[in-house]
This record gives sequence, C-alpha cells and structure tokens, in this order.
Amino acid sequence: MVGTQHISRAGRVGAGEWVETDARSSARIRIGDIGSVVLSPNTRARVVATRPQEHRIALAHGEIQAKISAPPRLFFVDTASGTAVDLGCEYSLYTEENGSGLIRVTRGWVSFQRNGRESLVPAGASCRTRPHAGAGTPYFDDASESLRRAVDDFDENSGAEALTTILAGTRVRDTLTLWHLLPRVAAGDRGRVYDRIAALTPVPAGISKEKVLNLDSETLTHWKDELAWTW
Repeated sequence: MVGTQHISRAGRVGAGEWVETDARSSARIRIGDIGSVVLSPNTRARVVATRPQEHRIALAHGEIQAKISAPPRLFFVDTASGTAVDLGCEYSLYTEENGSGLIRVTRGWVSFQRNGRESLVPAGASCRTRPHAGAGTPYFDDASESLRRAVDDFDENSGAEALTTILAGTRVRDTLTLWHLLPRVAAGDRGRVYDRIAALTPVPAGISKEKVLNLDSETLTHWKDELAWTW
C-alpha cells in the first residue's frame, strides 16, 4: 500500500482539511475510537467534524470502506446526492462528483438520506445514489439480475413495466425492496405492492391495508420492523 496515512481524531488532519489519494495510494482515517475509513485510490474527502457525538466526512469523489463499531448515528458521510448515516456497520460507498454512486453494506445497517427521503440498507444489500434524487431503492445483492435491473429502471423512469417485473420477481427477503417502493410508486399502484408483500409473508396483526395505502408513518414503521426479521 503506497502513501497510506494514519490519521487520529486528535490532530494530524483537523476539521476542514482534505485527504486525497492518487492512482497509486490509499489512506486510512481513524474515526475517533469507533472505527476507521479507508480511502481507495483516486478518492478525495474532507474531514468535516470530529466531535464525540458527531464524526462527519464529506466524500467529493471516489470510494471509501467504513468499519464502525458504535451506537447508531455517530458517523456520517456527506455526498452530492445525500448523507450516509452509520447505524453500526461496515460498508463501502462510491460516488462521482455529481452524486451518482453505490452503497454496499456488509455488516449492520446504513441509512441514506436526502430531503426527507430515506433508504435503509441492511447487510448483504446495495443501493444506488443519484443526483438530485438521493437514494434509490435498495435490493439484496443475491436478488435476480432481472429484479436488480428493474429496480434501477424504476428508479430512473418510474415505469409500469419495471414495477411489474419487480413484483413478479420478488422473494420473501425482497420485501426490503417492496417496502421501500410503497411511498415511491404512484398512489394507484400501492395496492399492487401491498398485495405482493401480503402474498409473500403474512401481514401482522395491527397492520391496516388502508393505513398502509395512506402511508401512515407509524403503520409503515411497524410493518418494516416485522418484515426486517426476514432481511
């Protein structure tokens, strides 16, 4: 490894300073006592905050691998398309300068957020990021290729054909994708998404279809917590 840097929270690189790697180098940033971030070659990032309750990096372009062991919501990575919020995990995050990118989680969970829109990405799943749109719809990496392509197509075009392919190709654990689609499809299509989830796994007591179709936040959260046992 050429040009590796070991940076402590205390001082070698302070808030506001940039770390940049070229084609032959990488860098490791220690994130206080909670973990570290490795910058791949051709990556540029800025240390934004190094406080006990907030560690934040701005990723301008390139790829990082984060390994964090801490309570949720202590480590954040800002990109042009939104913010990755660490929920205690390991993940990689790639971004281009315009915000196009990919987040892939290998342990724990990551929340990717922009302007009130959130994608929850568990271990074994990925999520694309897009300029001006934020996080796309997450999917498991072992999902069928046709489903993954259809998710990307839906996020780009919101097409009916893509949604039909998704609904036909989902397994029980792909309710991760379906749950995220509920607020993202047209109102007239929510019933189709609900019915597909209900066909894959029993709807828990207390989950009202009417409330789901009206995007009641408490109901959606309750259903997510139940579905997550299969994710």
